Amino acid sequence: MSEPQSQMYAAMEEAGRADRKKREAAEALRVRQHEYETANQRGRQQQIKRARAALAAAQVAYEAAKRDVQRLDDKAEEVAQAQVRAAYM
Repeated sequence: MSEPQSQMYAAMEEAGRADRKKREAAEALRVRQHEYETANQRGRQQQIKRARAALAAAQVAYEAAKRDVQRLDDKAEEVAQAQVRAAYM
């Protein structure tokens, strides 16, 4: 496998891993939102505090995963464009 193909494959693999991590973070966020809503319905302050903290942490993790996906998608696109330019030189 040539170096440009190897770079493209690596970039695509890394972007795929980041996308899976984003999906997992989104699922965790949905779970934490449900836990928070349940705690609010029950009216227990201690559960609400814990659920709110877990929800905030899940939101931070989801946003970080989203940024990683975007960054790695951009990187994969740059590698693909570099391959196209190299092919026409």
